[in-house]
Amino acid sequence: MESNLTRETQMSLTSEENSRVEHPASDALLVEAGGIDLSAAVHLPEKVPAPVIVCSHGLLSSKESPKFIAIGEEMSRSGFCVLRFDFSGSGQSPPRRFASLLESRKRDIEAAIAFARKQRWSNGLIGLLGSSLGGFVSLLAASGRRDLVRAVVSWAAPFDIGKIDLDEEQIQQLQAMFPDGFSVGDPTDLEALSETGPVLLIHGQLDEVVPWKDSVRIYERLPDPKKLLLMRTADHQILDDSWRRQAILESLEWFLTHLR
Repeated sequence: MESNLTRETQMSLTSEENSRVEHPASDALLVEAGGIDLSAAVHLPEKVPAPVIVCSHGLLSSKESPKFIAIGEEMSRSGFCVLRFDFSGSGQSPPRRFASLLESRKRDIEAAIAFARKQRWSNGLIGLLGSSLGGFVSLLAASGRRDLVRAVVSWAAPFDIGKIDLDEEQIQQLQAMFPDGFSVGDPTDLEALSETGPVLLIHGQLDEVVPWKDSVRIYERLPDPKKLLLMRTADHQILDDSWRRQAILESLEWFLTHLR
């Protein structure tokens, strides 16, 4: 089952009174984040300024994840700016020295949000979309900040990252990302999550990395408006084309409703 945008929504995207500007997608951006430069890319809509969706990848992923590229292309066609960036130590971003995983990622996402708000193509409205650990970090960044983060979409986020098992290869990758020593940092769970703006949670029920019931636990702690979408046969990365398409369209509907 795929969601379809309503005719009224499609028409509204072409009727807004903004200046018409041509903007090719740029993948040569640098986001200053506490002494290091994060590699970033932006997808721009036909008309700017516009709301910005900041995308956060998972633990061992990067901004070049095919699903985030597809998200950027789809959502920019619908009137949003979409900022993808590599967390420090991932993709093309250098590692952050002497910092825990969560300290580093929280600093990075805060820098990405601040960067997005200052750009000439931004109208100041910020939404967050994160996958796996990126969803966890996005929810942390939104907690208690409804005035700054207007809407959040989380794909397959864990409730407690302290309970995720890593294999030897993954541990070696983390050691390369954190050459001064790896530690998780705090908070390791979302127990204290509160006062967020609207949140959509999407989770595959065949997720082999993060149990889908983690999203149920997150959902129970969220204020309204909120929505939980469980995909019966989707895996952690939502690799199946039909499920991924539905996840993207549901995410787009959420931002069209709560971020525009």
